Amino acid sequence: MIRAAFALFVLHVLVDGPAIPRADNKQPVKPTNLEKLNTPADEDDPHVGSSGLTLFYSSNAKKKFDVLTSRRTNQSQAWPAGKEVGDYIQSEVDGRPGFLTAENRFPQYFYFATKKDKQTKNFDIYVAVKQDRNAAFSAPTPINTISSAADELHPWLSANGKELYFSRKTKDGWRVFVTTRQEATGAAGFAEPKALELPLDFHHATLTPDGRTMYLQGPLEKGRWGLFRSTRAGAGWSQPEPLDDLNDPGGKTGDRSPCLSRDGFWLYFASDRPGGKGGLDLYVVKVSDLKRK
Repeated sequence: MIRAAFALFVLHVLVDGPAIPRADNKQPVKPTNLEKLNTPADEDDPHVGSSGLTLFYSSNAKKKFDVLTSRRTNQSQAWPAGKEVGDYIQSEVDGRPGFLTAENRFPQYFYFATKKDKQTKNFDIYVAVKQDRNAAFSAPTPINTISSAADELHPWLSANGKELYFSRKTKDGWRVFVTTRQEATGAAGFAEPKALELPLDFHHATLTPDGRTMYLQGPLEKGRWGLFRSTRAGAGWSQPEPLDDLNDPGGKTGDRSPCLSRDGFWLYFASDRPGGKGGLDLYVVKVSDLKRK
């Protein structure tokens, strides 16, 4: 009987071939650590300029969050260590990027969050203007129509320039808000914001160029953060689905602060996954490597 069973097994291998692992048992995506830029401190809130040659981010290396920028000469070059932005954007209070309008197109606008209002001591979204290539950014001004007593962070301007997405920490938790305007250019002109119909604590939105797909951070078990994807469904957005092939279970904080490159090819984010330099590090991954369910 043993010989008969063995013969049947051999026949199966010859006819059907050896057993092949299931297609859904895929290896996790391995993002690239921005090693030359990262430090033992926290690097967070990445934002890439339209040319792919400028990267803004925040760092708490000086015991508060400052806005830094890293510049490279071509897109194949690794991101070097960043420097403080300076101009009027740098201050004695916390600052977090950010969205930079198209490079080499002036006036140019930089939206970012800061605690400049010393009376409320909360984050509000400000905008600074650069009039030409050789000018410095002007003194930033708050976007009053979206400022509140709550924290507002993570501005993201749509490709058509008429929608500004941002995060607000409401009494119930973090929410994504959007404000619109009639004109596509300029620093302000935004109407009263409205909250998107997304589950509580999903926020830090970044959108593809066509505005049809949104990446954001959302809550996981044990108080950790993960990266999620949502798509436009009519006038609203679909239930965010976790990027299970990217989210790493090893970090205490998790994966957060997503930012798409302006062409939508790359996804930058912050993570304290194992193998980094300590605290939160910045990573990048190809969007095409992130499989949809």
